[in-house]
Amino acid sequence: MSKIESTHAKKTMLFRYGYALLVFALLTGDIPVGHADDPGLAAAVNIAGRQRMLSQRIVKAYCEIGLDVLPERADQQLKESVNLFQDQLAYLRRQDFNPNTHIVLDQVVKIWNQFKPLAVGAVSRDGAGRLQALSEDLLDASERVVALLEASEASRVAYLVNLSGRQRMLSQRLAKLYMLYSWDFDSPQLDNQIKVAKLEFSNALSTLMSEPRNTDDIRRELDAVTVQWTWFDLALDLKAADSYRLIVSDASEWILNNMDAITHLYEGMAER
Repeated sequence: MSKIESTHAKKTMLFRYGYALLVFALLTGDIPVGHADDPGLAAAVNIAGRQRMLSQRIVKAYCEIGLDVLPERADQQLKESVNLFQDQLAYLRRQDFNPNTHIVLDQVVKIWNQFKPLAVGAVSRDGAGRLQALSEDLLDASERVVALLEASEASRVAYLVNLSGRQRMLSQRLAKLYMLYSWDFDSPQLDNQIKVAKLEFSNALSTLMSEPRNTDDIRRELDAVTVQWTWFDLALDLKAADSYRLIVSDASEWILNNMDAITHLYEGMAER
């Protein structure tokens, strides 16, 4: 095992532990849903926001299997992400949200029912193309769920949880788009999606860095993301080199883990 893989494995173990705790809380109903600056609303925004990330992470992992980029790790990520999306979707549908939110959640279910069989099926380039198209629809619908939840009780904490949580999605979206490009899905649309996602991540990172509510812990995590983003950004521009696939994959994981920690720290502000 390389030094990069060994270091990444340690952080991945912590991330999976956090996922396990989340799934346990979902299944036992220990995460309440409440109002602005309340742990319940912040938790709901966080969970719904994580669905956006998983819609991209699943396709990224699927492509990594097809491209032979640490396929065993990618296969485990794929299975864990599919199971977590399913569990979180069931949890969100049980909540007492407003009717408009449940209408959009029903749309998420319809897309997911087409998406999931492809995600857990045999990996192929054709399957990757079909998953990519559905992942855009799944992302859009999941994004609307988050927006409705945040708007239901306007609060700065909900906004910060949404914004930082969306960075998790962008880390996986950029890695997904890179892997698609590496699998010969080259197109002007794909190039534009990468440019847009990079700009969105950079702008949101600047907004979070300037947030006056940031604690020392949040600032430290954001500083780490800033350093990682510099390398990730550079690697994303080197699409012609197959050797950069692992760098892109690992960088996206580091940023995902850090942004997940930051999102939980913002969520914790609702408890004070």
